[in-house]
Amino acid sequence: MRIGLLAAAVFALWCAFASAQALPTTIPSEISTTSPSDLGTVIVSSDLDVAREEIAPSLGAVTYSIGPAQISSVPQGEDAPFQQVLLRAPGVVEDSFGQEHVRGEHANLTYRVNGVLLPEPLSGFAQQLDTHLIDTASLIDGALPAQFGFHTAGIVDVNTKTGANLKGNEVSIYGGSFDTVNPSFEFGGTRGNWDYFVTGSFKHDNLGIENPAPESHTVHDNTNQERTFVYLSYHIDETSRISLLLNGSYGDFQIPDRHNQPPQFGLAGSGFDDSARIKDSQNEQEYYSVISYQKAADKLSFQASIFSNYSQIHFNPDMAGDLVFQGVAGEVLNNAFTNGMQLDAELAASQDHTVRAGFIGDYTATSLNTNTFVFNPVPPDSTTPSSPELIGDNTGNEAVTAGVYIQDEWRLDPRLTLNYGARFDTFNSNFDNENQLSPRANLVYKLDEPTTLHAGYARYFVTPPLQNVSVDTVNKFAGTTNDTGTELNEPTRVERSNYYDAGISRQFGKSLTLGADSFYKAARNLIDEGQFGSAVIETPFNYARGYVYGAELSGTYTYEGFSAFGNFSWVEARGRDINSQQFDISPDDLAYINNHYIRLDHEANYTGSAGVSLNITHNDLVILDAMYGSGLRAGAHNDKKLQQYVPVSVGYEHTFHMSNSDRNFVRFRVDVVNVFDESYKLRNGTGIGVGAPQFGQRRGYYFGVAYDF
Repeated sequence: MRIGLLAAAVFALWCAFASAQALPTTIPSEISTTSPSDLGTVIVSSDLDVAREEIAPSLGAVTYSIGPAQISSVPQGEDAPFQQVLLRAPGVVEDSFGQEHVRGEHANLTYRVNGVLLPEPLSGFAQQLDTHLIDTASLIDGALPAQFGFHTAGIVDVNTKTGANLKGNEVSIYGGSFDTVNPSFEFGGTRGNWDYFVTGSFKHDNLGIENPAPESHTVHDNTNQERTFVYLSYHIDETSRISLLLNGSYGDFQIPDRHNQPPQFGLAGSGFDDSARIKDSQNEQEYYSVISYQKAADKLSFQASIFSNYSQIHFNPDMAGDLVFQGVAGEVLNNAFTNGMQLDAELAASQDHTVRAGFIGDYTATSLNTNTFVFNPVPPDSTTPSSPELIGDNTGNEAVTAGVYIQDEWRLDPRLTLNYGARFDTFNSNFDNENQLSPRANLVYKLDEPTTLHAGYARYFVTPPLQNVSVDTVNKFAGTTNDTGTELNEPTRVERSNYYDAGISRQFGKSLTLGADSFYKAARNLIDEGQFGSAVIETPFNYARGYVYGAELSGTYTYEGFSAFGNFSWVEARGRDINSQQFDISPDDLAYINNHYIRLDHEANYTGSAGVSLNITHNDLVILDAMYGSGLRAGAHNDKKLQQYVPVSVGYEHTFHMSNSDRNFVRFRVDVVNVFDESYKLRNGTGIGVGAPQFGQRRGYYFGVAYDF
């Protein structure tokens, strides 16, 4: 599939160049940008981008925007994983396997690229988006307007780079500690009515997954990752365009070993007794494509899209090693295929009312094929040589997810705006069928020119991942070393919740902006996920009741060449009575949680981030960055907390101009991540749904050179 993706990228670019030679230019090179309300004169890419944002704006939700300057100020810049970019936003908590949690929720994020939903991929190590393709990104959370559904902890809204805003090409090489090598390229531009942008990257290092030990380095942790992204658009006329997105990622990951673990079982004829020689690995692939048509007319604007997504995870065990140390060695092939469509529209109905409506629907089919070696019956001790039994299982799930919404932005007076509406969602799968009408309302009040107050309410309908394991699959392992001892196995359900949010932001002069926000969520069938077994494929489950509440503070300051940001958040998250996929939980844990609210394993009471960047001269950038976490949960019932941590990073970038051209320059960059070499745990291997221990990255030195032309 990698060859097919690259061939598609080359073909798309060939079409762009060939058509550009044959078609006349109809877009004027010099025009004035108009306001979003006067969409009849929108005729350039930047103005169509503004119009697209106006079709589905955040309207009262909390929005944290990240632009090119902010990405450059993150340690490692564009070569950083996108997770590291998001971690600089308020309320975002770092977890293992490249995950992040927003406002005390497990995952539950929606990714949108150029206004179009990205279907939820399978849970793995790879990042869903490559930082190289991002022009701007926004994290939208709080009480969301009616256009946002399904996964509502936060909306990661990404606008990609285009040929129009890139206006040139770049090749770069970045690397350093942990055997890191990361070459990449970008090129794009405009030809007549065509706009094209392509980026690709390759990454190799020996820190593919977090180290399960506190040392700087571990064995068997190499990764090789390839990514390609293509953006292609054609302007049909002054107010419309059609665009194509193609994205592909392919990654191989070794599973790091834990040293000095005692053997748990005896495998006849193996003689395997060293846990540092286990050779588990995992391959992950994801490919998506989007075709969109956008029209910006006088009073009506809309965007219609169709999309497809394919993702796959293939876990390859070390049969002897896994059997000796875990009693289970299973090859797992999990894939998912999604096709869908989306329509969002905006109508300027009158001077005081703007009506927005839309629809989204998709069909997803997944398959889970496993070949698992187990001991049957369970050996009495680790000294008894036993022969394994192979159990095969091939299952699949499918679901149709759909939602329709309508809302009205009502400008009650120049200072007060009410955005109210509702959406109707449905989830029909082979294991659960549910629907819900969800009202939404946001009130925004301009107390004075620099001060804005907001308050909102949203009813949410959160669809579960399709990694639902059937009763028949669980029963196949009864009495074996893959049996948890729990016979209950109800299917996962849709999460339903009521969400409340209120906050204030104030601008002090032109440089300083401060904000504060509070939130409360009460949920039924609250969705969580955990890693159960060797393969790092997370399994969803529900708490019958749950609640999350907290508060955030944020601030930004910019003055000439100096900029700074700071965020701090507090959150409490509880759940009670696990009522689905209980086979993954021990009977003792189930009995306790049935009668007690416990803290959710991904709760971190306090988190923060801060950074400063300074342009010493026009060509020199210095950054200082720090993150704070009070520690995720641990212990038998998540009743303990890991230690707090404050890794600090620094960076420096210098630009060498080769000529008077805007593009002919070389950028040299150096970053030191975790300057003080702090050793801190993300996980210690205990907690509900937690696998092996994992530590944050130790000190690393990185260097990069990029040539823009």
